[in-house]
Amino acid sequence: MKPVTALLVNPYIYDFSAYSFWSSPLGLLTIGALLRKNGFEINKVDCLRVVEEKRKDDGRAPFLKEKVKPPDCLKGIKKRFRRYGIAPETLNKELSAIEKPHLILITSIMTYWYPGAREVLTILREVFPSAKIIVGGIYPSLCYEHAQATMQKADMVISNRQIEKFYAFIEGVFPVKLSYKPSPDDINVLPYPAFDLYETTIPFVPLLTSVGCMYKCTYCATPYMHPRIIRRQPQSVLEEICYWHERGVKRYVIYDDNFLYKKEAYAKPLLRGIARLPFSIDIYNPNALNASLIDSEIALLLKEANFKEVRVGFETKDTFLQQSTGGKINTNSFENAIHHLFEAGFKKETIGAYTLAGLPFQRWEDVKASIDCLSDLGVKALIAEYTPIPHTPLFQTFYMHARYPIKEEPLFQNNALFPFAWEGFTEEDLLNLKHYVREKNRAFDNSM
Repeated sequence: MKPVTALLVNPYIYDFSAYSFWSSPLGLLTIGALLRKNGFEINKVDCLRVVEEKRKDDGRAPFLKEKVKPPDCLKGIKKRFRRYGIAPETLNKELSAIEKPHLILITSIMTYWYPGAREVLTILREVFPSAKIIVGGIYPSLCYEHAQATMQKADMVISNRQIEKFYAFIEGVFPVKLSYKPSPDDINVLPYPAFDLYETTIPFVPLLTSVGCMYKCTYCATPYMHPRIIRRQPQSVLEEICYWHERGVKRYVIYDDNFLYKKEAYAKPLLRGIARLPFSIDIYNPNALNASLIDSEIALLLKEANFKEVRVGFETKDTFLQQSTGGKINTNSFENAIHHLFEAGFKKETIGAYTLAGLPFQRWEDVKASIDCLSDLGVKALIAEYTPIPHTPLFQTFYMHARYPIKEEPLFQNNALFPFAWEGFTEEDLLNLKHYVREKNRAFDNSM
């Protein structure tokens, strides 16, 4: 019997700005690998291509982009609207060269990126009218009803909690019996994501080392998406690193909101294992480490494991905001963490700290004070613009105070629109802060 064929599609996106900060369709590629383990033939089309000649040494790169007209509801916004990734014409051309798939899986990441997924869905339905199409990802997990209404050309829209529904659909539609049906949260037994589908050298591989989070930060959707904390065994991670190393991969990116949780049992053994590998790798952590959990040994192990930079969460200097947004850090514990990192040998330019900007009713002076505090510590400040995310406490409490209807229209959840701008923190204030932080960071970078 001829195997069932599945096509994995990472759609292009529409936004005011976008950049590949180690972005990867990890969930999509993992589901593809799961299907392959069940006998499916899989292929992929990744519309989010980057400008390879501008890829940085750390693996990051700008997406291909083209200026386009914004949706009607965004026409009054004085920002350039673009499509990031390949053009629809290029997608059509590439699809015409692909053998007709039986099943198509489309991922959709940010809630406000759904127009790209919807447009790609329309194209796929026209090119492959008989294929079964499933749309999943973060967007339908956070905006399920909206996604069902928007993605009506799909045969199924699925959230991250509906894996049994996915398995039942596959077995009900195709002449297959799935023998391998793990939960997406069972991260110790999931197959390695299908990065081998990429024809060129794999620029980096993300490593999923846990799901869930020990903290309940009011701005974060991780507790909603993954209510339970599940840790991956260190040996499992080491085996995956060795697997990809044999295929020429040198850079690895830690995808983990919870990396230092139960560090004696997980992070420390993993970092020791990486340091003992007979080869060297480069590691990056775009998801901030919890500074309150960085002790002197962790700092030294991060250095020995060859973290090329360390990103930590600071959030804010304001004591009230520290407590009201989650209470996972305070200024004293943060200062201790930075001391440990310097003692371990990390240089100023390799430590970055996220500070939140644009929280509901936050004042611009708070962000400036946080930037000054970080600068005084010799740490690069990284402004993290607040994104209102459905099902988070901040969203539920303050959505009616946003200057756009963020609950009704996900497009307005885009942090590029500064949904919670007000007289105490205007768009001009934010631009001034971005200029200010660049000058601050440049000052101590140039002093090295």
